Amino acid sequence: MDRRKFITASLGGLLLPKELFAKTNRNHFIMPPKPFEYYIKEGKQKGGKILIIGGIHGNEEGGYKASNILIDTELEKGSIAILPRSNPESIFTNMRGYNGDMNRKFSNLSHKDNDFYKVKSIKNFIQDFKPDVILSLHDGYGFFAKHHNHWGECIVIDEYSYNNLELGKIASFVSHNLSKKGLNIPVNNTKTFQKTTHHKEQRKSLTYYALQKHNIPAFCIEASKQTSTKRKLQTHLLALEEFFRLYNVKIKPSFSYLVSNIENYLKPKKTKIIAHINHNKTIIEHNTIIKVPKNSEIRFEISNNRGGGLIAKNVNVNYKSFFYRNSLLFEVKNDYITEYTFKII
Repeated sequence: MDRRKFITASLGGLLLPKELFAKTNRNHFIMPPKPFEYYIKEGKQKGGKILIIGGIHGNEEGGYKASNILIDTELEKGSIAILPRSNPESIFTNMRGYNGDMNRKFSNLSHKDNDFYKVKSIKNFIQDFKPDVILSLHDGYGFFAKHHNHWGECIVIDEYSYNNLELGKIASFVSHNLSKKGLNIPVNNTKTFQKTTHHKEQRKSLTYYALQKHNIPAFCIEASKQTSTKRKLQTHLLALEEFFRLYNVKIKPSFSYLVSNIENYLKPKKTKIIAHINHNKTIIEHNTIIKVPKNSEIRFEISNNRGGGLIAKNVNVNYKSFFYRNSLLFEVKNDYITEYTFKII
């Protein structure tokens, strides 16, 4: 056995050169693509331009679920762009960062990093869309109003004022209006640009990048992880309403309607998996076991669900395709929730 074949055989893992495939009795799995997901909405009336980004941290459901709700609205005034699920691998696995903290990768990032394409896509989108403001939606721990080391329920800014951008005044205006609605959402100024800052890690964040590289005001809206999903969404939607009003953007139905009907937007939609097994189509919609011939090629696609995903149990979620010899369990995801499983044997 030559050196290359010996190394490959010794690995006994998932990946193999295709020329050895027929000799290994391993099935070839091709996973559904995870495209860069974005939505742009234009109103008939002129107004501001807002970019909303959710899902940078995969275990912060309030951010990406609130973003997802906005996709189903119409725009009457201004324009918005929505990047609802910026980090799908982390959402499917319900992790802050499956490949590390993606909100610490907006400085210098190796092209070998598994998040490189996503971060680069966000940067390119900012440059092309040229928003008046960027709103990054998160769920922080605890409550900032009770403990300033906690980040839950606050509006995060990198500096009170930067290059004539009055971030502090804008955030304070939003905070004040939210207090009239019974929400205590104070301003959390990390003073990222100052030498004495306690948050130097923020210099690798999305908001810092937007300010420093593009001079675009950027804010983090933080709900709290220690509240219900409904409360998280209320916090995000009511805060978004104030930013939309400030930047002269109007949606239909109104934010009041969205907040009053949150439960309707949380009803899960069934995820359907289409498996092409040796070019034969099979639809998978429930727990099942599928027996396939050895050396099969199985290509998956996802149908009819915006937040749907598919992961193979104990297989790196970053893999776009892989070879596997034994039976393999798959989890069909609705965001982080497993709807059902199926097994290929």
